[in-house]
Amino acid sequence: MNLFNLERAFRHKRERGWDTVYITVDFHDVLFKGKYASDQDFELAPYAGSVMRWATLRPDIKLIAFTCSYARDFDRVNKWLEEHGIKFDYLNCNPECGDTKLASFERKFYFNIMLEDKAGFELEHDWLNIINELKRIGEWNLPELQQKALTNPK
Repeated sequence: MNLFNLERAFRHKRERGWDTVYITVDFHDVLFKGKYASDQDFELAPYAGSVMRWATLRPDIKLIAFTCSYARDFDRVNKWLEEHGIKFDYLNCNPECGDTKLASFERKFYFNIMLEDKAGFELEHDWLNIINELKRIGEWNLPELQQKALTNPK
């Protein structure tokens, strides 16, 4: 199994000379246990903070929030995440990748990796699985990023 397409995405990046890997991340039941209330207190899923800070620190990764949350709720969540060292680049879109001769991204934006509970993500253990997979494929190997990712800025 290619865990959330991690191995293939980073292999294609190397082989095809791409600058960026695009990762979509849902909020409810992926980053946080979903309460679906605009006033919910936030608590990241186990290991989610480490992976998300690692991705935020990587200049070759763009994080796309993939959520049905309203903009007002996204702004509140995003502010909290930024205070905890996690920064999304885009909300429900990828303006960096336009249409090609073979593909239209008008209704489905481009991404390499999707972390979404409706696509099989299980927040109780998949964040640790991601760390282990990133170690296996040699992407979780920069000591300065590991230390920063494991440190909660709050």
